[in-house]
Amino acid sequence: MTQTGRCLCGKIRYELDGELGPLVNCHCQFCRRAHGAAFVTVTWVRRADLRVTAGAPHLREFGSENVGVRAFCGHCGSRLYNQAHSTPDFVALVVGSLDEDPKTPPVIHVNVESKAAWYEILDGRPQFEALPEAATRALDGD
Repeated sequence: MTQTGRCLCGKIRYELDGELGPLVNCHCQFCRRAHGAAFVTVTWVRRADLRVTAGAPHLREFGSENVGVRAFCGHCGSRLYNQAHSTPDFVALVVGSLDEDPKTPPVIHVNVESKAAWYEILDGRPQFEALPEAATRALDGD
């Protein structure tokens, strides 16, 4: 199934072949700072299944040595995905950039060790201090 998405201004558009992975709410300080929000909802998808179909010259990346790269639109600033060094075959796609809302809700909260002190998680979904090692191993195919 092909899904489409874009940045806020529409200059960058993408297509995603295949299914979305489970949705995850990330509360790390980097996601909070990048989005200006209490958390961001992402889903892991195969890097090979994601392709920019318009606006590639507007795609910008912000990288850090110990984490990876965050891709965003250089015109409107919308974040599109993260590419972690630890999972080179997968990207964490920002769910809010999809044209259609996913049919399923997020399943877990991760990186709650650095969640916003003013935000209380009340939905009853499992919470993890960091990204569970089992999730990373599953992405790597172990």
